[in-house]
Amino acid sequence: MSQNFKNIYFADFPADSSKKKNITLAFGHKDSDLFENLRSLSSMEVRELLGYSSFMSLRAAAQQQGVNVNPYCLRILRRRLNQATAQPSLPWLTSVTKPIIEPIQGTFKGGQKEPLHNWYPYLEGYSPKFVEQVINEFAPQASLILDPFAGTGTTPLTVARLDKQALYCELNPLLQYLIDAKVNALALDSKQRNELSHRLNELANVFQTRLETTAPDVELQIAYSKTFAHSKFFDAINFEHLLRARTLIDEISCTEPFIATLVTIGLLSIIVDVSRVIRRGDLRFRNEKESLRKTPSLGEALKPRLEIIASDLQRLEKISYRPLLICESTHRLDNLPRLEVEAIVTSPPYLNGTNYFRNTKLELWFLRCLRTSADLADFRRKAVTAGINDVTVDKNRDCDSNDVLEVVNALATSPYDSRIPRMVRGYFSDMQNMFRGIRKHLKKNAPVIVDIGDSAYNGIHVPTDRLLADILSKEGYALEREIELRKRTSRGGLPLRQVLLVFRAYESVPRKLKERENPSMPVWRKSWNEFKVGLPHQKDGFAKRNWGHPLHSLCSYQGKMKPALASHLVRTFVPSKGTILDPFAGVGTIPFEAALQGMKANAFEISPAALQIANAKLGRHERDDCELVLDLLHRFISEEKISKGEEASIEEIRFNGTIREYFHERTLTEILLARRFFQINQPQTASASLVLSSLLHVLHGNRPYALSRRSHPITPFAPSGAYEYRSLMERLRNKVQRSLSLDYPPTFIPGKTYYQDATGWWPQQVDELDAIITSPPFFDSTRFYLANWMRLWFCGWESSDFKRQPLSFMDERQKRGLDAYEPIFRQARERLKSNGVLVLHLGKSKKCDMAQALREIGSRWFRKTELFTESVEHCESHGIRDKGTVTAHQFLIMY
Repeated sequence: MSQNFKNIYFADFPADSSKKKNITLAFGHKDSDLFENLRSLSSMEVRELLGYSSFMSLRAAAQQQGVNVNPYCLRILRRRLNQATAQPSLPWLTSVTKPIIEPIQGTFKGGQKEPLHNWYPYLEGYSPKFVEQVINEFAPQASLILDPFAGTGTTPLTVARLDKQALYCELNPLLQYLIDAKVNALALDSKQRNELSHRLNELANVFQTRLETTAPDVELQIAYSKTFAHSKFFDAINFEHLLRARTLIDEISCTEPFIATLVTIGLLSIIVDVSRVIRRGDLRFRNEKESLRKTPSLGEALKPRLEIIASDLQRLEKISYRPLLICESTHRLDNLPRLEVEAIVTSPPYLNGTNYFRNTKLELWFLRCLRTSADLADFRRKAVTAGINDVTVDKNRDCDSNDVLEVVNALATSPYDSRIPRMVRGYFSDMQNMFRGIRKHLKKNAPVIVDIGDSAYNGIHVPTDRLLADILSKEGYALEREIELRKRTSRGGLPLRQVLLVFRAYESVPRKLKERENPSMPVWRKSWNEFKVGLPHQKDGFAKRNWGHPLHSLCSYQGKMKPALASHLVRTFVPSKGTILDPFAGVGTIPFEAALQGMKANAFEISPAALQIANAKLGRHERDDCELVLDLLHRFISEEKISKGEEASIEEIRFNGTIREYFHERTLTEILLARRFFQINQPQTASASLVLSSLLHVLHGNRPYALSRRSHPITPFAPSGAYEYRSLMERLRNKVQRSLSLDYPPTFIPGKTYYQDATGWWPQQVDELDAIITSPPFFDSTRFYLANWMRLWFCGWESSDFKRQPLSFMDERQKRGLDAYEPIFRQARERLKSNGVLVLHLGKSKKCDMAQALREIGSRWFRKTELFTESVEHCESHGIRDKGTVTAHQFLIMY
């Protein structure tokens, strides 16, 4: 007959390792009911039931009775259980035998058998059953529930399974990614999930083999060096495989995006296992003994993880309501329109010194969320101060609680660590500000249910639950219930506990929060009204094709905004010396206009060709640096030979004609070698980008400067005319020299470009924006990747890229649903200042009223929206007949 076992920790148990300082109680079949009643209790709670705090006294008592420790303990525990059954009113036994909330469900271990729960090991969490019990007990009527610290998503996912709408916040991109994957899995029907499960199992069997033929991701390798310097977290083989896995997953994502997501989840769950570090509370390098354990290869570790995910997919039930990530940082909740939340169920970070971002730094690096060493600090700056490394001088340290200050002062007298008192004060300051911001979003009498644990430092108790209750009472919350979930012990032996606090929000909303709901008149209002009446970009010299700084014409590129319009939008909405972002920057027209006007400009772009052009415009160029690139390129072309692979690859790309049809044979050879040069030497400076952009400009056209036969300067229509050798270096040097001769106005400030998907995680340093001004792809406009195909080819695209890469571009994604803009609106609201504005220049077509659709989606994050429509009769065709079915231009203003 099988037995059950439970370990009970005793500090004085004779063992070398603290992990072995416990006795193991064995429960036979007759004691199964006893085990079930005790299995969820902590060691401290079982020791209390036994009545012995030390092993030596327990063993002495057992010897006196003439029995071994195990039967002696079972005898005592069985007697305690019988007493509880006979007298259920005993308070310290009631919580053990018939708890309102099962204690084990308040831990990660409680949900281990649940599907989805083991996709990523995150011990700082509770089980789905815990959330269900809490909601049924304290918020049974609530239909809209918020979790401001979602973690791995247990609360929002459980809320969705209960057919309720969940909103959540989560700052850590790793956890956001995990929750989104779980939500997408639950949103599928059984047939779709079975197909995914089958496909995932197939991929698990061949993933390692496919890695061998995949190139490593160079950008990820560069990010590793910039973030971790010389730290070697992986052996050479696993590091190489991680870089290759990043490339392979990106390739899979173009045609099977959700499969790529699931593979990424599997890899993230084993990235520590295949490293030289270990997670024991905090992430650290393995010690000498731990290093003796063989590190598995990436393929060995990943395959069983993918099989677990594949198995779980077949066990899920479809949800009706998709949880919504409403905000990343809880500190930004007060910038949102009222959410009308009916309940909060959450577990804030415990005040335990843990650095939650440092613990997940390897995963964040693989997700491309860490690009420099400063990024971790930026995340910590936005997080609730819960660890000593979260303590920074720029965080608000005010806290309206004498009880908190009393504990802080006591900690300040301890020599343990000078950061501890600052951490404690910062923690309660952050919590007070967070719950103050949440207050306006709550409906009348909404329950606020908080799972929290206390702490101790150098023998000084920090009663987190009591101090939190004191702070919340000052912010309009009344404590109704306190339930002890588990008893614990600090490293120093002090008794600690995990409790559930149940608050209710007062009926009235504080006046300060009401004032935030009704901000004053925007400073740009007058200028915007004048713009709508006058349409200045259509008048006088602004209407001319060549208006603006000559660098706007650095490289012709279909789909770019008229510089005059960009200039007036920037002048209208961005204050003097303000900060602006264009998340769909293209060739940088809007951010370049902002930089010319002395504003701090940021640009996101996903097209490698457009990115280089934007980078060239937004930076200052050094003549010597440009000459160096030109000389190196000239030498490369003179000395290198084209390969058979390069010859063959150009035959596979056929749009308006094959590449070979555009050029004289000698010119084509120079172009192929120049293409290889820039693939090997990716531009890292504005000067190098200027040279590459100049080459992109002369690549094709209808004038003598062009390297091609007669075509079109904006889009490479089928060529005509005679084949004629045209020297690449001669035409390139002339173009670069013309650009170097141009002057910037004294107001010019260099901007910053990012190779960045606007729907992905925005760089942490892009923050506190005055305005976001952008023109996303029109719903039914020309496909940019086709119109600019030759320049994309030169920047590295092969025939397979033209099949896969466009699927990740917004002009293709939005046709599958405009909800693709959700992460853009959410991050825009968070990165804008409280009085910041989002301006979208859109195209209305017969198939879609784009502005109205996006206005509805964006209203979840912005309090006010405005819409203005402009005729497109003034727009130039540049000799291109097919420019889509856009019937009007729209300006959607959100603030």
